[in-house]
Amino acid sequence: MKKYEKYLLGIFGSCGVLAVSFFLYSWIELEKGLGELDDETMVVSFWGIFLSLFGVAAVLVSWRLRKRAEAGEKPISKLYKCSFLLSFLPFVLLLIYSFYGMTDGFTFMYSTTYGGEAFYEYLVWYGVIIFGALIPVFPLMIFWQILYIVKRIQYRKKG
Repeated sequence: MKKYEKYLLGIFGSCGVLAVSFFLYSWIELEKGLGELDDETMVVSFWGIFLSLFGVAAVLVSWRLRKRAEAGEKPISKLYKCSFLLSFLPFVLLLIYSFYGMTDGFTFMYSTTYGGEAFYEYLVWYGVIIFGALIPVFPLMIFWQILYIVKRIQYRKKG
């Protein structure tokens, strides 16, 4: 591992630890429930953890691909290709669930919608709010897809 990669891992790791400790301090030490935390506390903690995870993942994947290339192996293995293809699975499942919601309906606050409006509401509620912000599944999948494509293009230009 190169010196700058160690520095980047240290920076991203310490930022993640600071973000988690800030969240835990606000939650436990100040004795606030999760519903009572300020928006600023949640946003700062969330983005700090989120960006530090992205940074650590980018450095580790880049290091691993370079290590494989230096060892004479293909930098992008079949496992990487398989994980790239599997990263589209949450999007496909969301679309299937949204199409199912068109006929079954989407109920929220005592009103049920059907058709295109139900499809749109399923996409927004499940895709953006739940799996985009609360549980960052989609941003992680998009990050992995972009990182895979960029690294694949870089190694094709080299070879």
